Amino acid sequence: MDRPPPSLFLLVPGPWRALPELSAALAARGVEATIDDSIELKAGEIRVTLIADDQLARAFSWGRGGPLDAALLSRIEKCKHAALVEIARQLPESALEVARIGRALRDAGGLAVRIEASGGACAWESWLECLESGRASQIYETAVVIVDGEDGIVFTCGMHLFDLPDAQITLDDTDEAIEWLDALCTYQLDEDPVLVSGHTFRPTADTEPRVLERWPDSEHDAEDGRHNPFGLWHLKTRDSARVKDSTPVLTFIPSLAAILTHAESSKGRPLTRSEVEQIVDEGTVIAMEPRDARALERSRGYADLEPELAWEQWQLTHPVPAS
Repeated sequence: MDRPPPSLFLLVPGPWRALPELSAALAARGVEATIDDSIELKAGEIRVTLIADDQLARAFSWGRGGPLDAALLSRIEKCKHAALVEIARQLPESALEVARIGRALRDAGGLAVRIEASGGACAWESWLECLESGRASQIYETAVVIVDGEDGIVFTCGMHLFDLPDAQITLDDTDEAIEWLDALCTYQLDEDPVLVSGHTFRPTADTEPRVLERWPDSEHDAEDGRHNPFGLWHLKTRDSARVKDSTPVLTFIPSLAAILTHAESSKGRPLTRSEVEQIVDEGTVIAMEPRDARALERSRGYADLEPELAWEQWQLTHPVPAS
């Protein structure tokens, strides 16, 4: 079954205190939006809701470019409401339309904008400039943030807006890690390569390559808007990588994740390691060209598990309870 139409969510603090007031302000600027939260949006439609929150300054304290301007944060701190705008469009193909909606929100009193898929806040001027450039690498700057996590792990958040995996790397030098991640993500956007686990990547010719392994997004719960259903590329050193490049790609139909979910539901208990490995060994797969396998992945809206890493990856989202 094909995935439902995607939506982009924007959070915009402003002076509005009632939904009709906000809706009328947008309509006066050429943006028609429903305030009915009971309907399913069709492609291209817009819905607005109003959120009461006295901690908006904290939510807007940080973006891709670092902390927001102190004077702007002071103005946001005085706001008690924010518009949550749902746009039933994908960002890359609709950047100019999203920018038009953003301009209407700004002109109606919106102070700044945050893309909820990554949580990165931005001042209007730079956000609009990047979207209106039409360049994927510039849109990336508005949509994707880089997070300095624990134990030297640095990862991106927001690449699912492009139907692509995020990426993570373990390095002591955060600046070097950011260079690796930016290079990989913009390479995916600018060159549209079809990457599979086992491929190698390096940001410069004089850098030792790392091996790509696709893993589920374990940084965010599946219900979190920042969760990437297409997973993350783990940039592994050669001695730590476990998956070899395989072309064509052996693909489970239905997906291995769906098969394991059905098996666990049927048993009424968590699957054991031996059960997962047996399902992998006995499963039916078809050989697909990598680009066709990616098209299938996008049509269903999520990446499958790597068969060679099935138990470890299944445990990230379906852990066996401690006895």
